Amino acid sequence: MEPKIDEIYQRFLKNEATAAEIEQLFLCFEAGTDVQLQQSIAGFMAQAIEEPADTERRTHLENLQMKINAKLDAAQDVQDSIRHHYFISKLFSLPAYRIAASLLIIACLSFSAYYYLNEKTQQEQIKPGGNYATLLTKTGQEIDLKKSSNQVIQRVAGVTIRKTADGQLVYTASPVAQNFELEWNSIITPLGGRYKIVLSDGSLVMLNSGSKLEFPVGFRGQERRVKLIGEAYFEVAKDVSKPFIVVSGRGNVEVLGTKFNISNYPEDGVIKTTLLEGKVRFTDNVLQNKKILRPGEQLSLKGDDIQLSEVNAADFMAWKDGKFIFKNEELSVIMHQLSRWYNIDVDYNSLPERRLYANISANVSLSEVLRMLSVTSNLKFNVDGRRVSVMK
Repeated sequence: MEPKIDEIYQRFLKNEATAAEIEQLFLCFEAGTDVQLQQSIAGFMAQAIEEPADTERRTHLENLQMKINAKLDAAQDVQDSIRHHYFISKLFSLPAYRIAASLLIIACLSFSAYYYLNEKTQQEQIKPGGNYATLLTKTGQEIDLKKSSNQVIQRVAGVTIRKTADGQLVYTASPVAQNFELEWNSIITPLGGRYKIVLSDGSLVMLNSGSKLEFPVGFRGQERRVKLIGEAYFEVAKDVSKPFIVVSGRGNVEVLGTKFNISNYPEDGVIKTTLLEGKVRFTDNVLQNKKILRPGEQLSLKGDDIQLSEVNAADFMAWKDGKFIFKNEELSVIMHQLSRWYNIDVDYNSLPERRLYANISANVSLSEVLRMLSVTSNLKFNVDGRRVSVMK
C-alpha cells in the first residue's frame, strides 16, 4: 500500500476512518493483485510484531498472520456471510477473493489484532489501585505505608503504632495512655489507594481512594472524634460512655457502636451517610437539622437539602470488598468512582446522560471494567494515555 493508504488503514483499525476513506481502502483492495494484498497485510503484521518486545504478543501476531495467509490462499465465495456489513454495496462489487480479504481484515485484523494490542497495552498500563497510604505525624513526618514492613512504626503518647503483615495500621493504647496530651495523626490515601486503620479504641476504618482521615493517636475525654474528607467505612467499637463522632464537611455523624459508610468528596457536592447496622444521628452543623438513620437508610445532604431514603446499604459499601455495584446509577457518578480507583482523567463533557446497572470486580484492569460497561450500555470508550472519554 502507498503511504496514504497505510494511514487510512491504521485509522480504519482504530475505528476512526470516515466513510470516504473506507471506500478508498476497499477500492485499493479491488485494484491490487493477490500478491500485493498479502504483502500489505504481512507488512502491517510485521510492523505490529516489531513494536514492544513481548513474547506472548509476538507469538499471537505471528499465528494470526499465518491464519490470514492461509485463508487468503483458500478464499472462495463468501458473499452470503457478509450481508450484514454496512458497506454491502461496495463489497458485492468486489470479486469473491477481494470480499474474503476485506472481511478477513475487518473480522481478524481490526478485532483480534488491534483489540489484542490496544487493550492488552491499556491493561498493562492502567491497573487497579492497591493498599497505598501515607501517615502524617504531629511532627510533620511523612511515612509511606506501602514501603513499611511488618513492624512497629512509632510509640507515642502511650500508644504503639504497628504496620501489620496484612497491610493494616493498628493503634494499641497502653494503660497509661490517658495520662498523655491529645495528639493527632492523619492518614492520606492517593488516587488508586485504599487503607485499613484500627484506631486505639478498637474501631475499624477502611479509607477509600483520594481521602483523608484525621484522628487522635489515643482518645481522651468524653467523646471519640475524627475528621474525614473523602470516603470511609466505619465499624465502631461500642462504648456507651464515649460517643464516636465523625466530622465530615458541614455534617456530624454520631454513633455509639455501628457499621456505616460516609462519602464526602468535595467534587461530588454531596455528603452521603449510609447505615448498615446500629443507629446514627446526623447533624447539619449549618442549619442544625438532625436526622436519625436506621439500618438500610441513606441520608444525602446537598446544599441545604437533606434527603432520607431506603437503600441496599451493602451496595454502597461494596468498594471495601473490592467491588463496584451500580444500580441505575448516573454514568458521571460511575466514572467519578473509576477515576479515583484507577487514577485516570475522565472527559466528562463526552459522557451522555445515561444510567447503568453493573456489578464489577475492582481488582481487574481498567480495560476490563470499560469492556463490561460497554456490554451493558452499548457505549464505546476511548483510552488515550490515562484520559478516558466516550466515543461519539
